[in-house]
Amino acid sequence: MDWQLSSLFIAVLLFSFLLAGVWIAVSLGMVGILGLLVIQPKTIGGVGLIAWDNLNSFVLTAVPLFLFMGSIILHSGISSRFYKGLSMWLDHVPGSLAHSNIVACSIFAAISGSSVATAAAIGAIAIPEMEGRGYDRALTYGSLAAGGTLGILIPPSISLILYGAIVGESVGRLFIAGVIPGILLSILFLIYIGIRTAFDPSLVPRGEIRATWSGRLRGLIDLLPIFLLMFMVLGGIYFGVVTPTEAAAMGVVGALLIALLYRQLKWKVLKESLYDAIKANSMILFIVVAAQIMAYALVTAGIPRALVALITGFQVKPSVILVFFCLMYLVLGCFMDAISLMMLTLPVVYPVMMALGYDAIWFGVVLVLFLEIGLITPPVGMNLFVIQGIARQPLGIVAWGSFPYVILMLIMVAILALYPQLALWLPAEMM
Repeated sequence: MDWQLSSLFIAVLLFSFLLAGVWIAVSLGMVGILGLLVIQPKTIGGVGLIAWDNLNSFVLTAVPLFLFMGSIILHSGISSRFYKGLSMWLDHVPGSLAHSNIVACSIFAAISGSSVATAAAIGAIAIPEMEGRGYDRALTYGSLAAGGTLGILIPPSISLILYGAIVGESVGRLFIAGVIPGILLSILFLIYIGIRTAFDPSLVPRGEIRATWSGRLRGLIDLLPIFLLMFMVLGGIYFGVVTPTEAAAMGVVGALLIALLYRQLKWKVLKESLYDAIKANSMILFIVVAAQIMAYALVTAGIPRALVALITGFQVKPSVILVFFCLMYLVLGCFMDAISLMMLTLPVVYPVMMALGYDAIWFGVVLVLFLEIGLITPPVGMNLFVIQGIARQPLGIVAWGSFPYVILMLIMVAILALYPQLALWLPAEMM
């Protein structure tokens, strides 16, 4: 069977499974196995080795550890104390708590690694507070849904760990590459909120109570432990002291010590944190293994190699191909969750991008930005559903409030395309 027929067979089979409502991991795995049986049955024995090689991974060990670290911070109530302490320092800024949402999400992202966890943690605290004070609902929900997406760009990022493990790039360099784009994107969000609330003061309540300086200084007690944990994890990676997996283990110990310091290290907290981490990790690894089986089928059929030869044979600029892939991710992100989308497309897209001369680290950051957009675009934007579930409001309000941030993310992609060193400078300076 030639590669064109193999591609058609795999595509039809995959979409048939997905349209039938089969779980994405099961769909990927079954398509891979059936594809191997039809295309080259003798290669089916490699499926077991693929599963073993992917699960027996030092790099992927960081995933459950970072998930556990974020869960401890969430279930121990440390994230709630952190948000309240931070809001005292931003109450004089136009937009006040809306700014606090973005800053809190940015910092919580640096100890979570998950966008959904970031949106849930900050949203559960911020929504009742902002609704009680009379903030505009669309502004509130949009800032939280979009701020939560920073969880997969600002390191540690579960998506960047998976990307690095799949394509064989340094996870540490990928982490550091996300720092400057993550900060710049947060600044774009803050500028938008500041401009919008300045032109439309009705979006925020009048005469808010300002925190006293004594209250702000007391709030530092709830801020410093999180900043120290963030510096310990990211600083250790940047200065070459620890690997990302070792940094994740250090982060877990640090989170446990902070919970102990606040006298919140209880059996219920540990139980809930472990359960959430195990559940999320099981889902992620199931998708990873299934996607690798399908990738094995694609490689066996020669599809990635043939596509690289076909696309590079076109007399078009690499930027045109980049725009095409960006549009593809923009559309597919509306219908698939972030991890599934990345696992599904990487076996085909990555070889093409490398053949066109794009940097693998830079592409990883751009890919994550498009995964972020998918998290806040209906009908399958996970962060939209998280915020809707907390607020118990129509999905349309949350989606409308998030739409301006989609535009800002696309602007960030354009900035990275024009100035790739924004993502590549820090990794080049790593020790």
